[in-house]
Amino acid sequence: MSGWTDLGNIWTTFKELDIRPIADDAQRAIVLAFVGASGVGKSTLIAALRSDQHARDLVITPTIEADLADAARIEADLIVLMLDATRGDVSIEANVYRDLRKTGGRNLLIFYNKQDALSDASILASAMPMWTGTRVAFGSARKPESLATEFIPRVIEAMRDQQLALARHYPLFRNAVARNLINDTAFASASYAIGTGFAEMIPALNIPFNVTDMIVLTKNQAMMVYKLGLALGLSTDWREHLAEFGSVIGAGFLWRQAARELVGLIPVWGIVPKVAIAYAGTYAVGEAIVYWYHTGRKISGKDLNAVYASAITQGKAVARNLRARAPRPSMPRFRLPRLALPMPRAKIVCPNCGMQNPRDATYCSQCVAQLRES
Repeated sequence: MSGWTDLGNIWTTFKELDIRPIADDAQRAIVLAFVGASGVGKSTLIAALRSDQHARDLVITPTIEADLADAARIEADLIVLMLDATRGDVSIEANVYRDLRKTGGRNLLIFYNKQDALSDASILASAMPMWTGTRVAFGSARKPESLATEFIPRVIEAMRDQQLALARHYPLFRNAVARNLINDTAFASASYAIGTGFAEMIPALNIPFNVTDMIVLTKNQAMMVYKLGLALGLSTDWREHLAEFGSVIGAGFLWRQAARELVGLIPVWGIVPKVAIAYAGTYAVGEAIVYWYHTGRKISGKDLNAVYASAITQGKAVARNLRARAPRPSMPRFRLPRLALPMPRAKIVCPNCGMQNPRDATYCSQCVAQLRES
């Protein structure tokens, strides 16, 4: 069984991985464009995008801020057409929107700003049919909690394949992208654990998954930690991540001790505990990093235990769901070849009494009538 117990050994797994494509994706240049009338809040929203909660300063990333008249000439990864939610007449914006749609290939998002100042929701209802087929978000550029409700999720949906770069270049998206990374990796760990757990339930297979589990799940965690560091604006050098996160997540790997105890008990305890531990351990590590990003402090042991306990509950629900949907393992079935049975010997019927007699009989055993000439 694996003897890894310290974070330094955990990070040696990177030597077996090519992390350059991940770093390249995170550093890919992306441009967001904000188009709207004067006073709609473009500058306010751009400032919110660049505010880094950890560094307490602005991350300077290229953005485009344009008036409605210049919209047609814009080239960007995402064009956000901003509207004032308190204004009823959006005919000019609707014309700009139609022109952008005609050119094709534009990644568009409609954002109604100043929703907090809206007194009559019917103003928006009448305009909604204009934006059919395009993502629409509502909120207030002055309130980050408002942006988190709709604007941030819609942008991430529109740039799903560029999430790392989006978070790295625009701090407003870091928390949401980090949560996505944590949830996706925890679910992947749970999915892997249920697969090997089913195999362990078949004694005839005799596969030593108790070692490979630790390796694979540790790699999942290590890659998640690296991606989180990239999304949160850290260096692309994983050794700097080790220095930054070493004390932050060291305790998070203690879940593996419990996993080792459970891994050999699948037939007795069932598969749910193992899957829940795989999910919860990964989730707790990610949460420790996000906590550090927001506060600049290492999460306390008490708080980490609370996070882990909550993640165990979530992990059990995930495990039950995966178990219900997974195909059941079964022993291989072997079919024996069918042996040909001897053909029954034909009978000879007595014409006198109807008695059946052996085929080679000359006289009937019942009435002694002659069956064939001797």
